[in-house]
Amino acid sequence: MAGFRIALAAGLAGSLALAGSATAQGNKPITIIVGFGSGGAYYMTGLLVSQHMPKYLPGSPKIIVKTMPGAGSIVATNYLANIAPKDGSVLGVIGAGTITEAMFGNNKVKYDPRKLGWLGSMSSGVNLCTIWAESGIKTIADATKKEVTAGSTGRGSRTFTYPLAMNILLGTKFKIVSGYKGLNHLQPALEKREVDSVCGYAWEGLKAQKLAWVQEGKLNIIAQFARTKSPLFPNAPLMRDLVKTDTGKKALDLMVIDTLIAWPVVTPPGLPAKTLAMYRDAFAKTMKDPDFIAAAKKAKRDVDLVSGEEVDKVIAEAYAYPKAVIDKAKELSGLK
Repeated sequence: MAGFRIALAAGLAGSLALAGSATAQGNKPITIIVGFGSGGAYYMTGLLVSQHMPKYLPGSPKIIVKTMPGAGSIVATNYLANIAPKDGSVLGVIGAGTITEAMFGNNKVKYDPRKLGWLGSMSSGVNLCTIWAESGIKTIADATKKEVTAGSTGRGSRTFTYPLAMNILLGTKFKIVSGYKGLNHLQPALEKREVDSVCGYAWEGLKAQKLAWVQEGKLNIIAQFARTKSPLFPNAPLMRDLVKTDTGKKALDLMVIDTLIAWPVVTPPGLPAKTLAMYRDAFAKTMKDPDFIAAAKKAKRDVDLVSGEEVDKVIAEAYAYPKAVIDKAKELSGLK
């Protein structure tokens, strides 16, 4: 995929050109690399951005969405950091778990999240530990007595780290089955009973894709992962509230960064500051665009902008956690 370059119409006034970009000429598209398979909330994020952000970019370039699933979007993030052109022609939609996996020393990680160009996230969210109702597992207590197979996109994703954390902290018996490429593969796996659970199911994705499962009682929601409990699920305890130690609570706070930065859009590292600022401005304007908001609502997606600057602040705060907290979170992620 190397070689994609920005298509910004030649002859634009200098004030509209991408400062410092050697690709601000011609009429070639921008590419968004989504680190998960098609059909899920991350893919929809990329699709919505591709359809509405061009109007806020010089020359209104076409934006193409491509998928590069693997390891909770670590594969795509490695590509963005090391292979993709650093000229503004390639963007990414990745999971925020890529931040903590880098902090925890995952040997698959070949990037520094502090060097990526974070444009922001279209909203925050809450992640849920969901169990297929036919399994008979209704509560966390039930999951401590019976083995529960949990489908996962792989180490580095919340569908891996969350059930593992529950096993360590609460004594649940999740058996993690990795290798699924995204929700479009996990959903039929649940229906066919290949797995019993998706633990780390983003509410935004569930609401957009399989809301009927909740309404019809096909899923039991046994826990929430977030900094604060969502009132939408009053019977599902907040995982943080079940942990007794302060270090354990803070470790979970670190792990649920992906609820604060739920659907991040990024650039590769090394973009000129003016180019990054231009993209951040375009992204922020897109999130406020009435047509974008209407399209997001139709797709059952919430819009509540988390700016690129706010993401930078969250990442800086994460790296400032005490070593004991980082070590505990690393243990809960299976990297220690």
